[in-house]
Amino acid sequence: MKKLEEKPFALIGVNSNNEAKKLKEVMDRERLNWRSFADQGVIAEQWNTTGTPTYYVIDPKGVIRYKWFGYPGEKAIDTALEGLIHEAERSGRNTRK
Repeated sequence: MKKLEEKPFALIGVNSNNEAKKLKEVMDRERLNWRSFADQGVIAEQWNTTGTPTYYVIDPKGVIRYKWFGYPGEKAIDTALEGLIHEAERSGRNTRK
């Protein structure tokens, strides 16, 4: 997975069946480099999450552009992120503000 720093989006994982400590262990073991939350229901309720883990790609305007229930795989995430990067570059926004 490519570095996500300074990109025009946020990739967020929401996990409702893990405690924060267990989630950190999984993230370290799998070398996941995005933000992930051990949710006790607050995020799931507000974002209408019905499965866990759920992954979101949020654009610079705060719009959820992609949503996956369960890990979609590195290729699916990279494809989605590359599309948003190209879109941002075309519009002149190549870094997050």
